[in-house]
Amino acid sequence: MIVTTWIRTRAVLVLGMVLATLAGCGEDVQTGPTLPEISGSASATPTTSLEEDEARRQILAVYNGYLATYIKASATADYRTTELAAYVGEPLLGQLLNSMYIMSIDGVHNDGRPTWTPAVTELQLSDGQAVIEDCFDGTNWHAVGGKTPPPAQPKRYPVVVKAKRVNAKWYVYESTAYRGDPC
Repeated sequence: MIVTTWIRTRAVLVLGMVLATLAGCGEDVQTGPTLPEISGSASATPTTSLEEDEARRQILAVYNGYLATYIKASATADYRTTELAAYVGEPLLGQLLNSMYIMSIDGVHNDGRPTWTPAVTELQLSDGQAVIEDCFDGTNWHAVGGKTPPPAQPKRYPVVVKAKRVNAKWYVYESTAYRGDPC
């Protein structure tokens, strides 16, 4: 029982936005990590190359595909889905599948649809790394079923997601929700 509670709590903290509605968590997760300060000064609109513009488009398409695929799979707690691998790399992929497995054991699935407003805020083409900042809104996305009601949590909060390019394709691989900071 203690191990199961620890796994659930760990999954919620690590997965952030997509796991905000998991039922059966044993800890209050109303607060999370503190949103990091954004360094640098505001400047005029930076110029970007066509290559950077295309990379940003690809990164946002992967991020949107990841969320849409996760929402679809979590509607039935389908931890056997293979569709997530088109958008998500490790360690996030394993964490998502593990979370849906826990949901399926608990008889929980998600109903409705969240919204999000992502932007690529950092892009390093030479290293194949990117950061996406988002305001995730789970107001219309709810956990259904299970024996334990989902914990009370904020429904709108910032999320920072990291993406990387592997063999010319972008994948998201890390997601951190900042539930203590509204957006």
